[in-house]
Amino acid sequence: MVISQLTPYHYGNPWFSTKIEFLENNITLNHNTYFFGSSLVYRQIDTQLFDSTFNSISNEKLSSFNLGAPSLFNPESYYLFENFLNSPLSKNAKYCFIELTEVNLIKDSRMHLEKTSYWQNYSDLLFVGKSIYSNNQLSQKQKGKAYLNYSVSYLENLLHLGHFRAQILHSNYYNKKYVGINNDGYFPLDYEYETTENEIIKNDFHARNQRFLENPKYLNTIKLKILNSYNNISKNYDQINLNRILDLIQKTKQKGINLIFILSPRMGGQKLINLSKQISEINIIDMCNPQNHDLFYFNENSFDQGHFNSKGAESYSKIFATEFEKKVRTHNNVYNQ
Repeated sequence: MVISQLTPYHYGNPWFSTKIEFLENNITLNHNTYFFGSSLVYRQIDTQLFDSTFNSISNEKLSSFNLGAPSLFNPESYYLFENFLNSPLSKNAKYCFIELTEVNLIKDSRMHLEKTSYWQNYSDLLFVGKSIYSNNQLSQKQKGKAYLNYSVSYLENLLHLGHFRAQILHSNYYNKKYVGINNDGYFPLDYEYETTENEIIKNDFHARNQRFLENPKYLNTIKLKILNSYNNISKNYDQINLNRILDLIQKTKQKGINLIFILSPRMGGQKLINLSKQISEINIIDMCNPQNHDLFYFNENSFDQGHFNSKGAESYSKIFATEFEKKVRTHNNVYNQ
């Protein structure tokens, strides 16, 4: 309990933690917009391009920061966002974006890692338990395994088992490069691939890029699958996740901040697309639908199967800003209440 009181809420996520420390040390930056999410946010939303595009066509002026981090899914993303809301950094925020994801089921390969357990708490354990219980696509065996993995991770966090080892052994655990090239939180995959001196990272990125190049028809397969999902919208979605989303929107609104969820390109499964349709249109931006954004399924804009290269991220950031400006213009009275 003493350790928990002495450590910041974000200590177990080095990418997010490094960015928060940067913001706390540069409070004069006065950002009013923040992005939360996985590598699909971290690697793909260039906040400088987003701001310049939006500001050029709107009377409002945004100054945004990318708080995305690899593998940052809910409920970890919800945990970090809620703690951010309760921190001094949120006092100037007007807009916050969170990537819309399904509840993450902990894989065996992610067990006993600090990043998997540092954020675990009783409230989120209950949230995940209800979501797993209501998931009719999981067998009883799969549900039992998911319960077990979350319960073990929760206990590991209570006792801080396996924590702080990396911070002690590696002086650059909180690496300043995570803040990005322009100190705005954005760090494209291909730039890190070209500049990293870490051979493990370089080899991993190279393998990912090669797998993509060797399978040029993959994106078209994903595109067709997602199109089919949009043609088969149903009421099959995670009601527990939706309740949490609606609660987050309400909590954020009470602080005078507008919360918008992002449905990222290429990552829309049927249940997630169904879920997105249950969120008020002022609180969701759909960037996944190939009917509206076919450009996001072009091989030349991609680094690997799931991520854009710098060229794709540039297009995505500009189009996203344009889509958001339309939403602000349409719902201006609501956003400015």
